[in-house]
Amino acid sequence: MPDPKKALSPEDKQMHVQLALLALAVMINIVGFSVIIPLVPEYVQRGLHLPHTIAAAQDSRIGEYGGWLTAAYALMQFLFAPFWGSLSDRIGRKPILIGSLIGDALFYALFGLSTDSLSGQFAARILAGIFSSASIAVAQAYAADITPPKLRAMGLGYLGAAFGVGFIFGPALGGLLGQFGLAWPLYFSALLALVNAVYIWRYLPEPVRPAETAEPRKSGLPARVNLMVQAVRGPIGFLYLLTFAVTFAFGNLEGTFTAYLKQHFHFTNDTAVAGGVFAYIGVLIVIVQGFLIRPLVKKYGEAHLIVVGIGLMALGFLFFPLAPLLSILLIGPMIPIALGSGLNSPSLRALVSRKATAQGAALGLSASFDSLARATGPATAGYLYRHVGQTAPYWCAGLVMSVCFLFALARRREMGEGI
Repeated sequence: MPDPKKALSPEDKQMHVQLALLALAVMINIVGFSVIIPLVPEYVQRGLHLPHTIAAAQDSRIGEYGGWLTAAYALMQFLFAPFWGSLSDRIGRKPILIGSLIGDALFYALFGLSTDSLSGQFAARILAGIFSSASIAVAQAYAADITPPKLRAMGLGYLGAAFGVGFIFGPALGGLLGQFGLAWPLYFSALLALVNAVYIWRYLPEPVRPAETAEPRKSGLPARVNLMVQAVRGPIGFLYLLTFAVTFAFGNLEGTFTAYLKQHFHFTNDTAVAGGVFAYIGVLIVIVQGFLIRPLVKKYGEAHLIVVGIGLMALGFLFFPLAPLLSILLIGPMIPIALGSGLNSPSLRALVSRKATAQGAALGLSASFDSLARATGPATAGYLYRHVGQTAPYWCAGLVMSVCFLFALARRREMGEGI
């Protein structure tokens, strides 16, 4: 008889093919999104019409407004992710993914035409955030549709690995293309979004979704806030809170790190260096989510991995401000931060999807908490960076993760029940 561990049924083969196709779509999308990350301070400096002098490069507004520019995009994701997730439950995953990418292409191009205007940059990021909020939530729901419960962490790990791969190439390409002009990475992102839309339309099938019982859902900010409050009070509310906290902590890094390179470590070619650092983080995330997450979940379970992942992030952020050199930062605090993030994301999403009945809505809510954290994390970091000190965002992230570690440790048994 063939080894059951090696032999795959036709259904399993189809599942893996669909996951691979979906992961490729997510990777292309993340490349398009992340090319601008190392360039945000440069966009802000140009939008403020600051001269290219050493004094102007040290203006603390660069760090603060950079955090707000990052936050504006995520705030729209927070507001609209549940809407897209719920809509995809009714009309299908594929149409929402395609429409989202077409919107991305339009507003990346608008950003490219607005690099000399800070208000134009914010307008473009707000509009892009509205449309792009569909991509990750619906992709996660798609993966949940086609994977059985015991393999859900693996399926979501595929997406996490694709996110990591996109995060490797995106910032690196952004740092490279930014040397030729700040608009070039944005036009490149618009092109990638269009290519991705065509690719999904041509190759990615609509998944067969399990029957879901869902009440009619209302749109609008009050309804979204009410849904989130109800979710926090529900049986898996603590998972949503942990999702928020983990992303909030990482958002402190994401929103201010390029400015930190420029103003704390005094790098002159900071865009290229920042692109390399974010690529390095992406490599570590890919290693965890692409190769380690499945055997680790099988051996230890998601609950234990969440506790360990949060502990690693707490350790990394608490030591982050103490690193006197970038090289020490990379071989020290940055490793546990990236590894912890790699463990947390698929494990938390897997638990949410496995404990929920309407997976699209649940993962849309999870993405909404994630996006709220991506908005409040960089915004808080930007304020702390300018008004408290350049290392303050990382102390804040370390404190948040330390509290979450104790909380997750106390709820470990509850996380593992009922799955």
